[in-house]
Amino acid sequence: MNTFAADETGHILRYLDLYPDSNAANPLLFIHGLGCASSSDYPPVIASESYSRQRSLLIDLMGSGFSDKPESGAYSSAAQMALLSHLIDAQAFSGVDIFGHSAGAFIALKLARELSNRSGTLILCEPGLNEYGVSMLSEITAMSEDEFVEQGFAAFLAELKAQGTNDAWLGPFSVASPHAIYQWATSALDDNAGDWIGDLARLECEKGVILSASATSEDIGKFEQAGCVVQCVPDTAHMIAYDNPEGLAEAISDMLRMG
Repeated sequence: MNTFAADETGHILRYLDLYPDSNAANPLLFIHGLGCASSSDYPPVIASESYSRQRSLLIDLMGSGFSDKPESGAYSSAAQMALLSHLIDAQAFSGVDIFGHSAGAFIALKLARELSNRSGTLILCEPGLNEYGVSMLSEITAMSEDEFVEQGFAAFLAELKAQGTNDAWLGPFSVASPHAIYQWATSALDDNAGDWIGDLARLECEKGVILSASATSEDIGKFEQAGCVVQCVPDTAHMIAYDNPEGLAEAISDMLRMG
């Protein structure tokens, strides 16, 4: 994996750099959702015959996947965005396309705004929090961060395992930092309650939204009104990368071509 020093203490952000010889100065950054990791979510998507083979950075955010998990780390969506912006500056990319899934869409949107004229196509996949997501994150943040780290995280993992429908997600979730989960959950709830659709509408770049097969006409309409091209991937629920990686690869590639 590639490494990037996240701070002066030497904590490391890790990511996969795939197809580096393809459009090398303008990569696509993959930003995963809460409790996920790009290194586990997106390899089947990137390997698909339907994928565009654009240079792709599969980033494990700090506190997630293979990246470091300092107890004293800052894990809000704003802090994660700032680190990604620093990475982009350090690599001297002339521009970037950005993909963000679920709560990672908030980070992706913030990053696109921060980069301004260096932001190419922004692709949001199942963006924001649905009712289940709000309920789940509210359950986490109902306790203090110390309580979640000491007791709540283990209890939450046991609850997810008992549900029996989260086996793929449990892998990256179980190795994530409980500090990161708690802080990101807090900021994701704040982001979701804010006018992020309005921020998306005001963003001046190519914009696409990828939704699951269960998307309603209301879901589709609000993103179209924000100036986004919308595509629904068949045979999927919220975790589109797990349910239909081939379909997600095709949708991403279509949206990159529009840019």
